Amino acid sequence: MEKWQDRTESEKMEYIRQTFQNHEMPVDSFSDLIMKRIGDEGMEKRAVRIGGKNLLKKSLVVASAVAVLGAGIIGSGFVSPVMAETLKQIPVVGSIFKGIDDKGLNAAEEKGLSTAPNQSVTHDGVTLKVTDAYYDGSRLAFAIEREGIDNDKMMAEMIIEPIEFDPEVIEQQYAKVTMNQSERGLLGSAEVKLPNGKELESQMSSSGDVEGKKNAILYDYRNLNNVEALGNEFELSITVPVTQIAEPFEIKVPVKKVTEGIIKLDLNQTKEAEEFSYTITKLELTPATSRLQLREEGKAPTVKEKDGYTTSEMFYEIVDELGNAFSSSGSFNLPAIVYPMVDKDFSPFPQTPKTITVKPFTYSIDESHKELRDEEGKQVKHYYPELEQTIQVEQ
Repeated sequence: MEKWQDRTESEKMEYIRQTFQNHEMPVDSFSDLIMKRIGDEGMEKRAVRIGGKNLLKKSLVVASAVAVLGAGIIGSGFVSPVMAETLKQIPVVGSIFKGIDDKGLNAAEEKGLSTAPNQSVTHDGVTLKVTDAYYDGSRLAFAIEREGIDNDKMMAEMIIEPIEFDPEVIEQQYAKVTMNQSERGLLGSAEVKLPNGKELESQMSSSGDVEGKKNAILYDYRNLNNVEALGNEFELSITVPVTQIAEPFEIKVPVKKVTEGIIKLDLNQTKEAEEFSYTITKLELTPATSRLQLREEGKAPTVKEKDGYTTSEMFYEIVDELGNAFSSSGSFNLPAIVYPMVDKDFSPFPQTPKTITVKPFTYSIDESHKELRDEEGKQVKHYYPELEQTIQVEQ
């Protein structure tokens, strides 16, 4: 089954743990709950399909000699087993970004903002090629095509050994993650290194198979942290492990930063109601993403909930003057906890907005952190109009 698989729970765990270690906040009562939630998330198989309403038809490319020879064979209605096996292993043609269910990458591809590096490496008869790349300073995404393997799957199953968090240990504690080696030619998580040799830092990353495009995988990194000094053009080193192949695939990829359509605002807007307040510190709009950074203080608001449910932590929705609205996600749905730092990623607006209104809201969650849903299956949200703020976007 082709799907987008989230591989970032251990990274989220480290981010939350570091947040708690680096900021003074009353979280003692949440430590066990947070660690349990992290452990639960690490063992759950979370997947979101990458698809599209207008998926590209799978096209095949063969060398000219094979194409000439194959024309007569295929035209006659006969395909030899050898030829059929060869055709199965050849990847699709065209941009991987086009047609997938990602508004940002679709828009970037349509506007000609993504690039086609076409850098490849071959080991043991398997070739990986970076076909598409997008980078705007806040988001990095690249697609890889695989040749030499006939398998509907691209991503290897990740085996995560849960860790027992020890609050007395100051050093970072990492869960051990390995790849299931039972099938050959499946890809693991990519290691992305910057020109200075340091690994790329992001608040959220994901990778997975692309529905409708066999032999294609997408790696996506959002809310980047350590890229300010890189400039507009540089080279990344991308290393990808592949099951049953000893040598990792290291691909050098030239990257060009998208500079048009970028808006960055440094802000200091605060809204307070009762015992809770939040301060918006930064807004960033790009063709492929929207990013909001803020600080929370005080006591998280709660509302009267249905029996068996409690109020979640605070989430945020951003809405432009035309009513285009996007909600934040990617959290653990913890009960009414306050974060000293919040860095949220949203879908991009279809056009540059004049104003953006930030609307805080919470979910009703049960003991398993699952949201209460209405009769239509939609998540029940509680908004806080008294905490809404409007940002004037400079153009």
